Amino acid sequence: MAITRREIGIRFAPPRTDDRRNAIKAQISAKAEELAQLIHELVPGCREQSVAISAVEDAVDAAHNGVDRRLVLPGERRTVPTVAAPAGPPAAELLDGA
Repeated sequence: MAITRREIGIRFAPPRTDDRRNAIKAQISAKAEELAQLIHELVPGCREQSVAISAVEDAVDAAHNGVDRRLVLPGERRTVPTVAAPAGPPAAELLDGA
């Protein structure tokens, strides 16, 4: 499925940082740290341990992005950032003509 301009606007919008969202993200981070510590304690120091901890980190990043981009809290309106249309030809066309 092709990515729409709307989706690009959502993905690259600046993060929302307010107390409620920060509290949610702090809870996610705390639980993820517990899991990462457990993996560190129980899995021998090896590539698989590193991969597992990196996967936890990736999951936290994705969850934080979901909170910043998609969470609509009570009393908020869902707003979608807009992406401006390109101003001119792509850079490759500019180089060919120079």
